[in-house]
Amino acid sequence: MKFKSAIAVFLCVLSVTGCAAEKSIPEATQRINEESQRVKEITRGLPSAYALPGTSTAVVGIGIDKKGIPLETVKEIVLKPGQKVIFAGPDRFEIKFKKDRAPSQQLFFESKSGAITIAIPKDILDKPEFAREYREKKYVRFDYSIFVNGKELDPPLIIRRDD
Repeated sequence: MKFKSAIAVFLCVLSVTGCAAEKSIPEATQRINEESQRVKEITRGLPSAYALPGTSTAVVGIGIDKKGIPLETVKEIVLKPGQKVIFAGPDRFEIKFKKDRAPSQQLFFESKSGAITIAIPKDILDKPEFAREYREKKYVRFDYSIFVNGKELDPPLIIRRDD
């Protein structure tokens, strides 16, 4: 069983890095680390998204570069219980929450007229599945992906109180 796992890891590294089979695992690992660093550099200067002043709504734009690849416009979205986020961008895009874990029951969203709205329940931090994480970290993090033209972005969604 360990042999199959090692092959699976190697194939994943190979597919992610694009390294040819004759290249070594250290080279592939280095390429993954370089790509991870590149993504960190891109998002470092980006702002966090919060609800607009005087509203309970955050707005996150989704841009697309000349090659059709979605552009990061925020490094994270930080909301409070009872607020919502509107994602606006191309006519067609999708959002899928990871690890079967989302602020509401819905894990998958499709855009309608270039927008998706996700509402955060007012009692989210009191729900048993999130209360422990909130007590320990003072926030709850949701990981998700935005898919545009078959490409993926994934800034986190952070929920916290004013305290």
